[in-house]
Amino acid sequence: MAKNFPQDEFDQVTPGAGLRRARPSGASKFFEFIAYFSISAVIAGGGLFGYQTFFSGSSIDVNSLSDNGKPATDSIRINETTVFDGVGQDGLASTVAHKLIDKGWNVVTAANVPLGLKADKTVIYINSDKLQDAAKALVSDLGSYSIEVSSQYIDPITIVLGPDYK
Repeated sequence: MAKNFPQDEFDQVTPGAGLRRARPSGASKFFEFIAYFSISAVIAGGGLFGYQTFFSGSSIDVNSLSDNGKPATDSIRINETTVFDGVGQDGLASTVAHKLIDKGWNVVTAANVPLGLKADKTVIYINSDKLQDAAKALVSDLGSYSIEVSSQYIDPITIVLGPDYK
């Protein structure tokens, strides 16, 4: 092999600095993350602002509507109502719940009494004295049963069906 090679155009090129191929430092990675995060936050904030600006005027209060899309006229029946079957008869709580829903009540649960307990009589439990008017309206829709104020149940109105329910 020859030790002296002739000079050509490739020998005339100046070598690069070599920084192009160096791994990025931790600080440069952090600043790159901050830049991407900031750009994303500005875009998301602008989208949210635009959405609220252009679409907030047409919002509808869903709680004030009945099932047919018209405003509910009876604000008493808006309260969340639960129906518990204290007798153990299959489908009793569901049947009563559907009957109340048809009359405009907001029934959220229809199930057997928790822990398999049995009820002696049908009782309408309310968790506040402010719900007396709603409970009286419920008595007119359901039947003449006793009303008791109790914090035993979470929902504002809870009906526990007993053997006297007809």
